[in-house]
Amino acid sequence: MNLSLEIICAQIKGKLIKGPWSMNIQAISTDSRNTAEGSLFFALAGENFDGHDYVVPALQNGASAAVISRLWDPFLPLPEGKALIMVEDTLQALQDLARYYRSQFPIPLIAVTGSVGKTTTKEMIYYCLSSKFNTLKTEANFNNDIGVPLTLFRLEKKHQCAVLEMAMRGPGEILRLVNIARPTCSVITNVEKVHLEKLGQLENIAQAKCEILAVLNSEDFALINGDHEILVKEASRYSCRQYTFGYKSHCDFQIKEVQLDSQGMHIDMDLMGKLAHLHFGLPARPLAPNIAASAGVAFLMGLDPVSIQSGLDLYQPYGNRLNIYKYPEGGALINDTYNANPISMAAALETARAIAGSGNLVAVLGDMFELGDYEQKGHIEVGQKAWELKVDTLITVGDRARFIAEGAKEAGMPAKNIYYYPEPEHCLDLIRQVWNKKSTIVFKASRAMELEKLVDKTLIPNEGEY
Repeated sequence: MNLSLEIICAQIKGKLIKGPWSMNIQAISTDSRNTAEGSLFFALAGENFDGHDYVVPALQNGASAAVISRLWDPFLPLPEGKALIMVEDTLQALQDLARYYRSQFPIPLIAVTGSVGKTTTKEMIYYCLSSKFNTLKTEANFNNDIGVPLTLFRLEKKHQCAVLEMAMRGPGEILRLVNIARPTCSVITNVEKVHLEKLGQLENIAQAKCEILAVLNSEDFALINGDHEILVKEASRYSCRQYTFGYKSHCDFQIKEVQLDSQGMHIDMDLMGKLAHLHFGLPARPLAPNIAASAGVAFLMGLDPVSIQSGLDLYQPYGNRLNIYKYPEGGALINDTYNANPISMAAALETARAIAGSGNLVAVLGDMFELGDYEQKGHIEVGQKAWELKVDTLITVGDRARFIAEGAKEAGMPAKNIYYYPEPEHCLDLIRQVWNKKSTIVFKASRAMELEKLVDKTLIPNEGEY
C-alpha cells in the first residue's frame, strides 16, 4: 500500500486538522498495539471500547496519522510530525477507503457465505486457486464490517485473486460487505437454522445470504447449493450467472458418489459434463458439498481436475475446526470447538464415527446459541443423532446441553452412558476415565462455551500426530 493523505482524505471525506500533508500511508490499523511505521490508525468505537482513547499510543507506536470523529483535546500532546484527520464516522471512513483500495485491483474476488461451512469452503477454494494463482484469503475471523476492509487492505500487486469470507447476523450486513469488496464470484454454501434469534425463519436467512449476489454483473457468476430449494428460489431473483452444486441431478457440479476409507474420502463428481475423481484427506462425508463448491469455483476459473486435486491435497483444517489428532494406538481426539449448530454438530458426530469405525466413541457436546425458538428442539435432535450414530459415551455441558442428553435418552441411549455437567471443567475427571489413546473423542459446542480449554487439558501431549 502506498496512498497519499490527500487521496485518503478525498475518499473518506476527511479534513486534515493537525500535521503535514506530505506523507504517504503504507498500512492500515485499528489496533493501537499493532501500528507499523507509516500506518494510518482508525479510532473505531464499539460497545466496550473507544479507539479515541488510544490515538496517542497508536501514534507513539509508529502510526503516522490517525482518523478520528471526536473533537481533539488541544491539551493532549501529539507526537511531532504526526497527522490527525477528522471524519463524521470512523467505521464508515474505514469502509469507504477499503472500497476505493479494492477498486485499484482489477482481479477476481470470490466472496463466500452460508449458514454452515463457509470458512472451510473459503479455505478449500483458496488452496485450489493457489495451485495456479497468487491468492489472498480472509485470515482468522476477519469476515465482518471491520475484518473485510482490513483484509482488502492486504491486497498487493502480486495478488492475482482473492477469497473473502462474509458473515452476517441480520439483513443488510452482507449487502454492505459486498458493496465494499465488489466480488466477481459469490458462493453460498447452504442455509440452515442458525441466527434465528434475529432472522426468525429460514426464508429470511436465505434472503440475507443472497445479498451476496447483489453486486454481481453479467460477466460475474455465483455458485449456489442446488440441494436447498429455498436458496435456489431466492437466488433466482438476481440476474447474475448462476451455477449449482450438490447431490441432485440438476446440479451443474454434481456429487455422484462418496466413499470413505481409512485414507479419507473419495468423491466422484460431474463438473459440468466432465467426470472427475477427487480425494480428500478427511473421512468427513458432510464436507462433500463444500468440496463440490470449491471444485466448481476452480473449474469455472480455468483449473482442471488435476490442479483442483493438487489444491485439495494441501488443505489443512483451520482454527479449531475439525482438527484431528491421531494416536499410534488407534484412537483420535477431534477438536471441532470453533462454533456449533445442529447441522455442524451432526456433521462432527458423523465424522467422528467414521474415524472411530466400530471402536469406542466419546462425544463431549456443549451449548449451541442463536437458535431462537428452535433452541430446545435443535439440542434434542443432536442427542437423537448421537444415539443414531452409536456414541458410546455422551458427555453434555452447559445449560442448554441438558436437552442433548434428554434427546439421546428419549431416542434409546442407556442412561448410564449419558452424563450432564453445568460447567465444562467439571467433566475432566470423567473424560480421563472413559477415553484413552485407543478410542476416539470429539469436542463440539458454540464458541462462547470455550470448549477448546477443555481440549487443551484432555489432549495427550507430544504423542498425537495431526
